[in-house]
Amino acid sequence: MLHRRPVPAALLALLLFALALPAFAAQKTPKPKEQAAPDPNAQSLAEFFKDEAVTAPKALDFKIEAGYADIRAETPEASGRYFLAGQALAGVAPDIYRLDLTFKHKLQRDIIDLAPEYFFTQVKTYYFWYNGGNKIVFKLGNGKKAFPISKKELTEIKVKSLETYTIEKTKLPMDLVIQDGNTRIYLQIKFI
Repeated sequence: MLHRRPVPAALLALLLFALALPAFAAQKTPKPKEQAAPDPNAQSLAEFFKDEAVTAPKALDFKIEAGYADIRAETPEASGRYFLAGQALAGVAPDIYRLDLTFKHKLQRDIIDLAPEYFFTQVKTYYFWYNGGNKIVFKLGNGKKAFPISKKELTEIKVKSLETYTIEKTKLPMDLVIQDGNTRIYLQIKFI
């Protein structure tokens, strides 16, 4: 005959604590952040943009709102207007950025069939210099294309009465047209 002894509550609590401790410790440890791989072109790009004024690096104060590209390809089916399907923006060096643009164009069929839609895809990569100042400079082949920035925002003062007024600031968009061989890209950026 087996005799059962009551397990002391303190021993049971200690056992549960020992089992829960590794799970609790794993929950508290922060995960290391993934770092972007350095761009192999960083040094050559810094040399390319060395004529531009150097200031303290700032965060980009604009975002790409919309865009499209007119592309002349080898075949007529692949030529035409491509819509901007995706974009990626990464810092390469201080004030130098890499812009990856993905454009898509739907294949126009002459007959109606049940085949899935097909899209031609073009991926374009551009490097540009911007320090938050009054111009954006793109690297196109061996040359540069500068886009001067006239105004980033519009300030409007509305007088409501003799004693009260409001100041409204509106961020302005800017259109960029990039000609790169058989490709003409239209981008609209908006300052934030």
